[in-house]
Amino acid sequence: MADAGLAGVPATPVAGPAGRDDAPDGSPPPQRPADPRGIEGIDLEELARRLLDPLGRLLRADLRRDRERAGRLHGGRR
Repeated sequence: MADAGLAGVPATPVAGPAGRDDAPDGSPPPQRPADPRGIEGIDLEELARRLLDPLGRLLRADLRRDRERAGRLHGGRR
């Protein structure tokens, strides 16, 4: 590896980024088991209620744009 043939590329290997916690044998570090309820204190029902209106508006706007793009300004229900 005396001459790599590329200008500006070092011929000697450079050490990887510092601070990696990989085990010496290359296996990933052990992880904590996931909490089956997710993050403590989060009420999934409340989150779903809070997301329902904004997502509904986004979906309706997307459907409206698709109808306008296709040349039909109204849906088939009107």
